[in-house]
Amino acid sequence: MKRLLTNVLVILGLVLGMSFAGAQTAKELDKSGLEHFGEAFYKAVPMHEPGKAASEYSQAEKAFQEAIRSKPDWVEPYLHLGRAYFVQQKYRQAAELYQKALTLAPRRKEIYLQWASALEMAGDYQGAVKVLQTLRTREPGERANTMLDDIIKRLQARAQAPPTEKEGDY
Repeated sequence: MKRLLTNVLVILGLVLGMSFAGAQTAKELDKSGLEHFGEAFYKAVPMHEPGKAASEYSQAEKAFQEAIRSKPDWVEPYLHLGRAYFVQQKYRQAAELYQKALTLAPRRKEIYLQWASALEMAGDYQGAVKVLQTLRTREPGERANTMLDDIIKRLQARAQAPPTEKEGDY
């Protein structure tokens, strides 16, 4: 009996140790992704180095994806990968990540705005309106609701307008 208890404790310790190491690895991967993103967004793009920017963005994406695989219930890598896609004009991919992030952190109102922005840039104005209408029901402030109403009206008008050449190209 004593040996069985010792074995159970050893196995439990290994499992807990592995889950802790996995969380640490996810944070390290996310940090690496942020470093690559910074190299692309803050250095390579302003210096007009598209090849370097593409390489850094690619490395950032891989790091964020690995962080997500390592710890799929942690919202930050989803947001970071969404931002990386957004700045590269991969709006539909960004929108998918923001939608997933919202399932992990439904009280974070800024995620609604990021998701709606990605949908708008992808040309999905009705989708963006739905997201903002959902946010409006969660936002009790009169000032915030007035601002959301203005944005919703603008998006509804764009949804009614005939598409331009650039819409849908994303």
